[in-house]
Amino acid sequence: MSYLVVGGTGRTGRRAVDLLRESGRAAVVGARRPRGDEAVAVDLSRELNPELLQGIDGVLVSVEPPADDRGAEAVMHHGIENLAHAAAAQDIPLVLISQIYITRAAEHPDIAGIINARAAGEQALRDSRARYAIVRPAWLTNSPSTGGRLEQGDRGDGQVSRETVARAAVEALLNPAAHGKTFELYDDPHPVDWPVAFAELASD
Repeated sequence: MSYLVVGGTGRTGRRAVDLLRESGRAAVVGARRPRGDEAVAVDLSRELNPELLQGIDGVLVSVEPPADDRGAEAVMHHGIENLAHAAAAQDIPLVLISQIYITRAAEHPDIAGIINARAAGEQALRDSRARYAIVRPAWLTNSPSTGGRLEQGDRGDGQVSRETVARAAVEALLNPAAHGKTFELYDDPHPVDWPVAFAELASD
């Protein structure tokens, strides 16, 4: 089994790549400037290579949005939309790492344009008919992972370890019980039984 991690050179994406490989699965790193034999060029602001997903069994997206609204719209909305349609055509799952405050952009006016672009990308993924899961992490930290808490409804605030986010995204990619669902993720001292946690979530 081979999985594409778009943004696989980033701080969270690298952790997802490591988790996949540690589990015995192949992980292909997708990056704007790929390095090495196990990496491919993926720039979500541009047209996708039509052969990008050949031989790929699932896609995980962990990309930092551009700081300007126009760039964020190109990557986090239209780029995700294009990738979602490609995944749907191949009938492979796609997990998108998004963020909290998607429904509350007005509370963060300094990044409202980026949040709105992420929201549009989320909806484009839902509308694509791809098998998907959307992980909305709280504000990210580099702290060691101890556990996690899944919520829905986008009402909370807090922090979450990048390690926890990477684990949640990989588990969601591999577990059909997570597909068709959107959830927020926060730090918590208790370990997560991922199949059970996913099964308890409401579908979108």
